[in-house]
Amino acid sequence: MKKIFIPLALGLLFVGCSQDRLDIPQKGVISIDDFYQTPEDAQMALTAAYDQVATSYVAPLYNDNIIYALWNYPGDDMYSAGNNKTDNVGENELNALRFPINNGLINSGYSGFFRSVYAANLVISKFKDNNDSEIKKIVAEAKVLRALSYLQLAIGWGTPPIVEEPLAATDKPTNAESQTAVLDFIINSIDDATLALVDERKSPQDEDGAYRATRGLGYTIRAKAKMWKGDYAGAKSDLDKVITSGKYELVPAKDLENLFHVSGDGAPEWVFQLNLVYDPSVSGYTSHSTANMPWLWNWRQEAVYHPDGADSPMKSTAQGWGCCNPSKKFAEALIENDGLESARRKAWIKTYDEVLYEMPYSTDDKNGGFTPGKTNFKETDPLRGIKRAAGIYGHAGYFMWKVNIQKQDLYSNNARMQNIRIFRYAEVLLMYAECCAQTGTDLAKGLEVLNSIQQRAGSKTISSELTLAAVKKEKMLEMWLEGCRFQDLIRWGDTNELADNGKYYPSFTDEKALGISDKHIGVLDESDANWCEQLYKEVGFKKGKHELFPFPFAELAVNPNIKQNPGYND
Repeated sequence: MKKIFIPLALGLLFVGCSQDRLDIPQKGVISIDDFYQTPEDAQMALTAAYDQVATSYVAPLYNDNIIYALWNYPGDDMYSAGNNKTDNVGENELNALRFPINNGLINSGYSGFFRSVYAANLVISKFKDNNDSEIKKIVAEAKVLRALSYLQLAIGWGTPPIVEEPLAATDKPTNAESQTAVLDFIINSIDDATLALVDERKSPQDEDGAYRATRGLGYTIRAKAKMWKGDYAGAKSDLDKVITSGKYELVPAKDLENLFHVSGDGAPEWVFQLNLVYDPSVSGYTSHSTANMPWLWNWRQEAVYHPDGADSPMKSTAQGWGCCNPSKKFAEALIENDGLESARRKAWIKTYDEVLYEMPYSTDDKNGGFTPGKTNFKETDPLRGIKRAAGIYGHAGYFMWKVNIQKQDLYSNNARMQNIRIFRYAEVLLMYAECCAQTGTDLAKGLEVLNSIQQRAGSKTISSELTLAAVKKEKMLEMWLEGCRFQDLIRWGDTNELADNGKYYPSFTDEKALGISDKHIGVLDESDANWCEQLYKEVGFKKGKHELFPFPFAELAVNPNIKQNPGYND
C-alpha cells in the first residue's frame, strides 16, 4: 500500500514510499485521501500555486530572475554585459542571439513555467467537480495563474504540450498541434464565465488587488493571447473591460522613479505583481525573491563609483555586476523622442554628467556638502565616476536607472525586497492603442490613451494622430526592461531590428581614469566593439529560427515525443 502525505507547514511537498514497514502515519500531516476537500484545503493549494509561480519565475539559477532574463536579454534595447566579454556567458548567448539548445536560462524558463502549470493544475483538477462557491472561485483563480504561465510557454516555445492534469514522472506528452492551439487553450480556459468568478480589484488604491490573479489580469492575459493570434478586435474588447473597470490608473510623472521600487509596490498602475513579504525566519527567502538580479543589473562595482552620499538612493548598494546597460540605440531613441528633460528619460536612464554632478557622494561632505551641478571639485574628484582605465564594458555612456536597486529595496542584511513585476497598466493602454490602430476602429480613443502615456512621460513628442508606427515607438520607450520589446518585434514581424544583436559592445571610460586629463571627461571606446561577431561569426536574429526558443536538450533526452523547433537540429 502506498500513501502520500502533504505536510501542512510546507504546502504541497509529496513524499511517498512503497514499503509497508515505512507506511506509518506521520504526525502533523494529512493523507492525500483526506485533503482536497474543503475551501481551506483549496486555499492552501492555491497558496502553494502562487508560491510555485514566484519560485519558478525566479528559477533555480544563481543570479537571474527568469521572467526578466528570457524576455529582456534577446532584445535590441540593452547590452547584457558584466565585467568583460568573458563574463555572463549564458546571458550574452541570449543577447547576441547565439544560444544553443542547452542554454541554462532557456532550460530553467521552460521547466519553471511547467512547474507553475503543475501547481495550478493540482488545484484545478482536484477541485473542478466541487460546487462550493468559494472553491469554484479558487479554481477560477488557479486557471488565471495557469494561463499566465502558458502565455510564456506559447510565446517562447510555440507548441509546448497542453497539459490539463498533473503529470506523473513517466508521462511523455506531445507537442501541441500549433501555437494557435496553445493560445486558444489560454483564451478558452479563462472564458467570461470563469472570469466572472474571479475577484476584481476593489479600486486603484487596493494594493492587495495588484497581488492576486484578478479579473483584470485574466482579461489582460486573454487579450495578449488574442493579439498573438492576430485577433485585434477580440483583444481590444478585453482590454476595454480593463480600462473601463476604473480599477487601474497611471501614477503621476513624479512617481515614475519609485514605481519599480518598494515604495511603488501595489501602486494603482500595477495589474499584477508577485508580492514579497520578508521574514528573516524563513530560510531560502531569496529563491522566492528576485534572486541576485538586482545585483546582476546594478552598475559594475569594479568599474564605477556608486553615488554613496547620505541622501543617495544608491547608498548601501555598492555591490553590482553590470549585466544590464541601455543600448546606444535605445538611449538615443529615448532622448530624441522625449528630450533630456522628460520625466521618463530621467526615471529610465542617467547621463554620465548626471552621475558625476547631480548625485550625492560621500566626498561632498568634505567639500561643502552636496549641491547639484558641476564644480571644480567634482570635475577632479578621484572618488566619483569611472574608476579604471578599461572603463565599463558593454556601455555606451548611459546608465540604467529604471530598475536599478536602491537602498529602499534592501533590508539591513541585504535581503532584496523587490516584487516580481508582471503586468503594468501602461502596457494595457498601449496594447489597446495598438488594437485600435490595427483594426482602424475607435481611433480617437486609441489616440487618447496613447497621449496619456506620452503626456505622463513629459515627452516632447505628443502624437496628433493614431498610427501603428507611433504605438510601436511608444511601446519601445515606455516598456523598456519589462519583457515586451523582444516579444513585440517577433509578433510584429519587425525582426530586422534584431539583426545587429551581438555585433556591437562598446566600452565607456573616462579621460581621468585613462590618465590623460585631470578632469572627468567621458569617452566612448569602440575599438573592440565587434568582438562577439568576430569570435562567433553567426550572431543576430535568424528568421525561421529565433522566433522561438529551442526545447531544452534535457527535455528531448527523456521525452522522445517532443519535436524540436525549427533551426535547432543542425
